[in-house]
Amino acid sequence: MFEGTPLIPAGEKPRGEDGESADPDAAIAVREPPVCGEWSFDQSDDADARGGATFVDQAAKPGASAAPPTRENTLPAINRTVTPPTPLPALAELKSIHDAHPGDVKTAVALSNALDKRGNIEGALSVLMRAIDAGADGVVLRCARATILSNRLRYDDAEAELKKAAKLRGDDPEVLLQQGILACRRAKWRDAVEPLAHVAKLSPQSGPAHFYLGEALNKLDRLKEAFDAYERASELEPNNWRALKGVGIVLDRMGRPADAAAYYRRARDAQSG
Repeated sequence: MFEGTPLIPAGEKPRGEDGESADPDAAIAVREPPVCGEWSFDQSDDADARGGATFVDQAAKPGASAAPPTRENTLPAINRTVTPPTPLPALAELKSIHDAHPGDVKTAVALSNALDKRGNIEGALSVLMRAIDAGADGVVLRCARATILSNRLRYDDAEAELKKAAKLRGDDPEVLLQQGILACRRAKWRDAVEPLAHVAKLSPQSGPAHFYLGEALNKLDRLKEAFDAYERASELEPNNWRALKGVGIVLDRMGRPADAAAYYRRARDAQSG
């Protein structure tokens, strides 16, 4: 039913707000949502079944020669300079800040994301609701709740959150974007086009708006428009391999396999990079 949806991770446990398992004998079913037409460049994929191409790394084939050694890849690891990422506040620190300032949107969203990543979905949703009750921006927080719910395939609940956000600011680009993405995930392609096209017009620098618009238009066989949307998304987000792959798929459908192959290679390189 949900093409491309990964299997439920085995043994994942529900967690409390502190990130620790609440019940060692309980497991929760968590699946990532199907992104419209999404697939990976895994060599085990069935290219024909998915309507795309399977990419094979020539260097990985048996008998292929390895890349010649260079000064860069033969340097001792101790001499290589690595810039560590900027650390995010610890969960306990986020909870402390949120308790002191429950109406702070940035803290609420950060804490919610941290809990979500630990599998504490209800805790993540509760943090956002507490911020709403404290008078914070309901549009931003309702959209955040919708995203969490959509990612758990709770589409009806996500739609209910977006309807509440739309009552506050129906023309808000984030509300329209989330409505379009949700419609794509539910394969309601025609319903997705209008809000996504509106976001692309209001916020022309929104890569996700152009990408999901391309997904919907491609499914509706509006190939020229889909090509333009995918291409714009790839220009705004050069590392978005899904957008590059989308351009390739549309070019294939338009009878331009050589041009399509160039975009498939770019998509492979973006994904592996």
